[in-house]
Amino acid sequence: MREIKKNIFLETIPYENRHISPRNLYIIRGEDRSLMVDTSNNTERDWNILKGMIDALGIDCKKLDIFITHEHPDHTGLVPKLQALGARAFMNPDETRKRVDLLHSYLADEHARIENLRIVGVTKEETPEVFDTFMEYTTKAYQSMKIPPELSFIPIRPGETLSYGGYCFEVVLLKGHTFGQCGLYEPQKKLMFVGDQLMTTIVPIVGTQETDLGMLKCYMNSLGELKHKYKDCYFLPCHYGEIKDVEKEVNRIIYGYLEKCEIMKHVLEEAGTALTTRDIGVRTYGRSQGPPDYAHFASCTQIWAKTFSCMEYMMGEGFIERSERDGIIYWKAL
Repeated sequence: MREIKKNIFLETIPYENRHISPRNLYIIRGEDRSLMVDTSNNTERDWNILKGMIDALGIDCKKLDIFITHEHPDHTGLVPKLQALGARAFMNPDETRKRVDLLHSYLADEHARIENLRIVGVTKEETPEVFDTFMEYTTKAYQSMKIPPELSFIPIRPGETLSYGGYCFEVVLLKGHTFGQCGLYEPQKKLMFVGDQLMTTIVPIVGTQETDLGMLKCYMNSLGELKHKYKDCYFLPCHYGEIKDVEKEVNRIIYGYLEKCEIMKHVLEEAGTALTTRDIGVRTYGRSQGPPDYAHFASCTQIWAKTFSCMEYMMGEGFIERSERDGIIYWKAL
């Protein structure tokens, strides 16, 4: 653990599995109450590291608040344990629109799982082996993540403020990665906690399969704001290292999405017919049409989400059209 700014402490949890991004835990220590930005996965190892950080700082959990940037299990997994010790949690209530979020859609319940598999073109009738495999894997993943049935929190909305340790943070909407993700901006100290909206190394997923939300467009607009309106900030992401050049990272992410859009558009033009989200994703990323093993199934759902987001974005820009038949969505180049 190290103090990166006065009263702001950072502990990073690394993982041996290269598919799991390291988690940055932040605590702003105050004289009365302290603030933790997100938690981590609900595992014994993560809990021991997180609780050790709190104890080393001499913080009483009854005087600890948690700001939840977004409701993914690697950010909320340990919230209930801290609440059981007396901590309070704050989150934007828009983030509870679980239907919008792909991860929750696949893990929430069997009906949502079947519906979302059908949207991308995976059905019991047409692709039984893939369908059965994903139903099995998502059930297994839900159980292993130990996700609480319903997270309790105190609603906090964009524009409201939280003050701790000499800092006064404004809640800022960072829509894109999820529907209601928020960050914390300190205008005087020029600091910003950005959740999963911005990070080095990888391109964050816009994780939705719901139509007409324009989530990738929202994400790109948000990134543009980070690059221009908040360009002089010290950015603190929840994964990977500090962001030293915000323009470089924003451009890398946006170009990454636009490049994939161009490839997907070419896939549709070459096909000359309407394709499902899964078909486009397979051809774009070079994956097999068959079911993956358990270690890689999550990357398939991420590919579907990224493909779906790109399709919605290109439809909004007038490059492709969308149709629906029996709950399956099809895309075709114009």
